[in-house]
Amino acid sequence: MVVGLGGMGAAVLEALARRGVRPLGLDRFRTGHLSGSSHGGSRVARQAYFEHPDYVPLLKWAFEGWDRLEAETGIRCLHRIGVLLAGGVDSMLLKASLASAREHGIPIESIDSSELRRRFPQFRLPDGMFGVFEPGAGFVRPEAGIDANLEFAVNRGAEIRRPVEVLGIDADDDGAVIRTDQGDIRAERVVVTAGAWTSRLLRELDSSVPLIPQRKEMVWFANRGQAACSSAGMPAWLVDDQGACGDGVYYGVPTWAGQTGHRGMKVGFHGPGVPVDPDLKHVVPQEIVDRFSRDMKRYLPEVLGEPIAAQSCLYTMSPDEHFVIDRLPGRAAVVVAAGFSGHGYKFAPVVGEIAADLAMEGRSSLPAGFLGLSRFEAEGES
Repeated sequence: MVVGLGGMGAAVLEALARRGVRPLGLDRFRTGHLSGSSHGGSRVARQAYFEHPDYVPLLKWAFEGWDRLEAETGIRCLHRIGVLLAGGVDSMLLKASLASAREHGIPIESIDSSELRRRFPQFRLPDGMFGVFEPGAGFVRPEAGIDANLEFAVNRGAEIRRPVEVLGIDADDDGAVIRTDQGDIRAERVVVTAGAWTSRLLRELDSSVPLIPQRKEMVWFANRGQAACSSAGMPAWLVDDQGACGDGVYYGVPTWAGQTGHRGMKVGFHGPGVPVDPDLKHVVPQEIVDRFSRDMKRYLPEVLGEPIAAQSCLYTMSPDEHFVIDRLPGRAAVVVAAGFSGHGYKFAPVVGEIAADLAMEGRSSLPAGFLGLSRFEAEGES
């Protein structure tokens, strides 16, 4: 069974169905909802990973998984338009990206300041900034990915029930009882991919591994120069201004042929947020839209117009901002995949495989041990 059918849960359901299992998937929301983390039209996808080089082998597997899903369903999820990272010579994000690329053989280009201005004239960046361009990177479409995963899973015998609210999970090493608002369901194994609601269902994690929901905003801007802000002339991007616009980094995804949802170029800010109750509805404050607009006039003054739409989504933050994928100690019938901390969706195909491995075999041959719960025990002992 899979609890939660957002980006990760849909991938787990697909991975289980691919193995001949006829899994049951539950979700408290109807399809296409905007309450979680798997909407907004796009997520930047890159392999020269500054967050940690141990993610890179998983990213290689994930990109192959996106290609396989497209071949099998005809739904294109991964768009390789390139990703540009820009920052100063002291940018740890760029240094870490370069280090990951060198260690794992990811094709990238290091671009000096003058070449950066020549190749990407849309941006007005401070003197001395340089760029790291990853041509094989781009963005993934979360809504399309969920549709493709669920379509594949249902065609292979999976069952989906929604809306069904899970109230609690009673489990040991041998099985689980999932308590819902529509009665109890017994399962040999249950994978919990409930995003911001994970800690409510697995309360033993609260004290040792708190998973904290945070609200984040996305703003779409009209384009003054359509060609300059489309994927034909602009990659997805991230600018590390080392705190000039706040504690975090702006990122963007240009317009693209076949774009769904809001029109215009999408801009987000990846950085610390404020803890929230995921059940509370959120309207993006005008001051946030104004801040995005003011800051984008700093970096893209000649090509971006006025903001035309804004939307929020949820990050679920782990204590170290790395994923949590593991079986629960003492309740091995339960697998948790959560705490993706705002950088997880591009990994969905490989997360699905890891979670399916853990549920069916108790272990995974994929190199994901660094994402297990034991790392928090080690931190507590030091």
